[in-house]
Amino acid sequence: MTGARAGLVGTALLLALAAPLAAPQPAGAGVVAGAVVVRSSGRAPVRDGRADVAFQQALEEAFRRALLEALRSVAPERQSPRDLETWQETILSRSGDFVAAWRILAQGERDGFVDLETEVEIWREKLARAARAPGVAAAAAPVRLLVLADSFAVSDPAADEEVDAGRLAAAALETELSRRGAVIVSTTDRAPWEDSSGPSSEENRVALAAAAAKRLEADAVLVARLTRRADGLTLAVQLIGVASETTLGASRADVPLTADAALDEAFQPAARQLVAALAPRLAAVRAGRSRGSLP
Repeated sequence: MTGARAGLVGTALLLALAAPLAAPQPAGAGVVAGAVVVRSSGRAPVRDGRADVAFQQALEEAFRRALLEALRSVAPERQSPRDLETWQETILSRSGDFVAAWRILAQGERDGFVDLETEVEIWREKLARAARAPGVAAAAAPVRLLVLADSFAVSDPAADEEVDAGRLAAAALETELSRRGAVIVSTTDRAPWEDSSGPSSEENRVALAAAAAKRLEADAVLVARLTRRADGLTLAVQLIGVASETTLGASRADVPLTADAALDEAFQPAARQLVAALAPRLAAVRAGRSRGSLP
């Protein structure tokens, strides 16, 4: 299956109808006719039977990985953490602008995931100009975030006591968000819907979360929810825009529980995974804050 066009696709059908790419290049970043050619992979879970959505997400991940590899080639002098943060907002969040063509080398679905192996052709000069643009991220004000989590009692084997896993999950998310430059506003002890009587609809929960964040002058609110699974927990997060009261992004990750690991440490890998998945949406919120047009 082959494909060509600078932009992301929503279905495999569009790939099948597109024009072919040049012959495969060796692994790594090669250069052909003003472009950088990179082999990369992408992986995404299939949820609710939507393999087409998982295919798109896996392709987008492959594009981002290809761009990171290409950036090592076109801008080797700019590889600091600050450069990577800038590129997350200015390049990786709009990867389709830099992709000239691509080829699907292999694809498959296994254990609930879609896996892709791709070969991506990237506009070299366009990427180089964007990589060397000075001070783009510095001009954007940091995102102000509120993190809310449902109370969720769990027995902590390491501490031999029952703890609020919701609070521990929120703390892990706050740490990772702060590491990426977000400002965490003062949090509440309980999610606002937990203080109301009776069940709350999804629409009401979004409105209550946005209202709580607005009172604290936050730009967005991250709502965390825990559910039990066979050998641990599943942590799901929902990023909500305060101004629009709409969901901007969502993701989830598994949290394995073992007897020899403290519960707070168990949430750290999931927090890193979830915040990384939402990074493009956080970058959009940050850019919107800079322009005065928050979502």
